[in-house]
Amino acid sequence: MKQMHPSPEDYLTVVRSPSEIAKLRVRAIANARQLKALAFVALRDGMPKAELRASNARAAARSVLGFARRITDEAESRSETIRMATRVPDARILDHLEEA
Repeated sequence: MKQMHPSPEDYLTVVRSPSEIAKLRVRAIANARQLKALAFVALRDGMPKAELRASNARAAARSVLGFARRITDEAESRSETIRMATRVPDARILDHLEEA
């Protein structure tokens, strides 16, 4: 069975900087708002199965936000790990190592 969307690892290879993470969050919020607006319209348009269509749109909005949250949380933790691994050691630590 084919996946509906790529795994978070696929997105992490692209999402690197804080500005890219922020753009992804903004886009997810915009998509979720649009889906919630569709849910509102579905309840008022008089077409069949309005409640089902509205609940599907709301569920899709939750899914979009949850997926974006997982992607950005993992990207942030990965970038934090990289920052910690590449930072310059404190001079006091180097002095202590030289004394030993």
